Amino acid sequence: MRDGSEPIVWNESLVTGVAIIDEQHQILVNMFNEANHRLTESSGRSVLEEIVRDLMSYALYHFDTEEDLMVEKGYDQQGREAHFREHRSFSAKISGLQQDLGQGKLISREELLSFLNGWLLNHILNTDQRLGKFLKQTAA
Repeated sequence: MRDGSEPIVWNESLVTGVAIIDEQHQILVNMFNEANHRLTESSGRSVLEEIVRDLMSYALYHFDTEEDLMVEKGYDQQGREAHFREHRSFSAKISGLQQDLGQGKLISREELLSFLNGWLLNHILNTDQRLGKFLKQTAA
């Protein structure tokens, strides 16, 4: 059982079969693993702010890629709205963390890594797998 702070090992279960999405997911996994490596119990606010800012920036870029593909390829409305909600939920959580950090409130290493790990794996293994299956079918 993963505790949320172990590195994520890229494997076939994470592959959607859509090259651009898989490439971006690998970057997100690498960013998580880098955060895991850089964060220590004594990490200061500046390290936390940098990690959260970089994750938010790349996640927004990645979300735009997925959302553009969903619109372009005609992903069903209900599935698209649910997927968009997950993206917005992640963004809101990270934005809240940025605000907290800006006000001097620190988040623990475990809390941040657990959230990122759980969200990333759940989103890739479930929501993005459904999108990947749809996109592969439309490409055939």
